[in-house]
Amino acid sequence: MIELMSDDPVKLAFAGGATAVWALMSAFTLLGGREKQQAAEACDVLVISASQTGQAEELARHSEKALNAGGQKVRYLAADKISVDDLQTAKRILMVVSTTGVGDAPDDGRSFESRLIGTKLDLSRQNFAVLALGERKYTDFCAFGHRVYDWLKACGATALKPCLEVDDLDPASLKLWANYLKEWGGEAVAEDDGFSPWTLQSRTRLNPDSSAAGLYQIDLAPESLGWQAGDLAEIRTADGHRRDYSIASLPEEGTLRLYVREVIKSDGVRGIGSGLLTFSTVEGDTVPLRLKAHRNFHTPAGKGPVLLIAAGSGLAGLRPHLVDLKRKGRSCWLVYGERYPQADGALAQEMRDWQGQGRLSRLDLAFSRPEDHQGEYVQDVLLRRADEVQAYLAQDASVMVCGGLDMGRAVEETLNKILGAQWLEAALSEGRYRRDLY
Repeated sequence: MIELMSDDPVKLAFAGGATAVWALMSAFTLLGGREKQQAAEACDVLVISASQTGQAEELARHSEKALNAGGQKVRYLAADKISVDDLQTAKRILMVVSTTGVGDAPDDGRSFESRLIGTKLDLSRQNFAVLALGERKYTDFCAFGHRVYDWLKACGATALKPCLEVDDLDPASLKLWANYLKEWGGEAVAEDDGFSPWTLQSRTRLNPDSSAAGLYQIDLAPESLGWQAGDLAEIRTADGHRRDYSIASLPEEGTLRLYVREVIKSDGVRGIGSGLLTFSTVEGDTVPLRLKAHRNFHTPAGKGPVLLIAAGSGLAGLRPHLVDLKRKGRSCWLVYGERYPQADGALAQEMRDWQGQGRLSRLDLAFSRPEDHQGEYVQDVLLRRADEVQAYLAQDASVMVCGGLDMGRAVEETLNKILGAQWLEAALSEGRYRRDLY
């Protein structure tokens, strides 16, 4: 301990230095506390998004801009970044959330749900509203949005409005939300929606001899080169609807490529998005399109191996990743499924060629309807190769899945059996388990 009374100049200097350090530390602590308090006081509105493909995030950020323009002090955060303090220090909480799968939270909402929903917080001083995105044709329409709404009410927060459901980005519902924002002090903000005319270069049916629905390769002349592996192309149809498609190429390939499955309903009516791309446009026509960053499906960080799983048109979302990962020197194991080996095998053949060129460390193909009737799906391959899957994913490894919802759920159930739920949840939170399902 330093003596308080001393003539020793060394001790006096040391004591003075210690006092100065203490004073500085106290000042920083006090300032830090004041900054935290000021940050908490400064947040009139906390806007939160839980988004799978980026649409909820876009609407949340536009809400933030509208409220800022009206003089509100607003803070935006993604759901996976939210803390209890964030919620309890905001005066008003606005949540824009999508539902994916069968009533599931989007990937960046899963940690929010597991960490917070189910815990009883004191939010009795907060007001809130929820904008829930979904499509009514799916089971459990807007289910995650309703779980968030019910949880906030159970925590004592006061609902400003009933949970606002939005079916397939219904313009009337989004207009109602805009009116709410104005009611809460927001101002109208001009928005460039980013759509521009992209020219159809070519359209090729990849399975002309198949009894299955047509699978088309759509190539469009790039109007912009601002996309990366995992991103989406969003088209706008004549009646104003929007549809997302995984981009199957990288900018250096000189074209924006899509793989689109033809949709013809039982009454003969074509799907509005697939119909536009596979039927009603001809070469030289333009399609209203914009690029959408899909951060939940960008290339996982790290240097470890990557297991990639897709079926049918789902290969679109993985194809550019295979190029990107090879360029980075990372090992890739692709498990890809289709229906008939011959009639539906065009994309499978391209992957065989890539393996021959050394682009793939390993390739497993699964055909559900082969001529010998010994069909299997991608999840069957994973289960049959369970020991090898465990070994491949043992260290710093990632999993990427792209395709239909049913396939995605079956793959996740199988991975749970092989790796365990704890591995998957950890990989999801660390960005090593990424999915693009539709």
